[in-house]
Order: sequence, then structure tokens, then C-alpha cells
Amino acid sequence: MRSHIRHLALALLLATSAAPAMAQDTVPATAEAAAPAAEAAAQPAPEIVGGSTHGVPLARPAERTLRPYWHLFVAFALAWALLFGYALSLGRRFGRLERELASLAPRAE
Repeated sequence: MRSHIRHLALALLLATSAAPAMAQDTVPATAEAAAPAAEAAAQPAPEIVGGSTHGVPLARPAERTLRPYWHLFVAFALAWALLFGYALSLGRRFGRLERELASLAPRAE
């Protein structure tokens, strides 16, 4: 029983220590995602005629960040912590119940 508690505590510790690494501001681009972006950057910009690009706006795509999702990480971490706490609570209750039943068994005979 104690080894289970130690394993759960270690898993919870590892999950919470990974939080700063997961909450980085930017997501690194993979090699597949970087290749099209590099090709697009190598192409010349469209020619502007009369202050227009023929109906195509010149806008840079937004940088991918995890900043708007930090509250989701916190909510999921809290949910997992509560789930582990509930599992530990149930384990302790069942252990106490087994000990009580074992102590009552000799009296019943």
C-alpha cells in the first residue's frame, strides 16, 4: 500500500515539475512546418500597384503561443491532483475497513 502512495506522489511531483516546461510562451515549429514557411519567406513580396495588392492583404500570420491556454493547464492539473487525492482517500478508507474487519473476525468465531 505504501509503495502505491509513493508511486502516486512521485507521479504527481513529476507532473507538477513539468508545468514550467509546458507553459512556454511559444511552441517550437517542427521541421515539416518550418519548410513551407521558409519557402514562403524566400519568395518575393507581391508587387503593390496603387497602394493595393489586388485584393490580397499583406498580413503576417500570428505567432503561435500557449499564453491564452495557461488556465486550461492549471484546471487540468488541479483536476488530476483532486483525482489522485480521492484515489488515495479511498485506498486509506478501504485499508482502515479491512483492518477493522480483521479485528472483528476473531470475535465472531
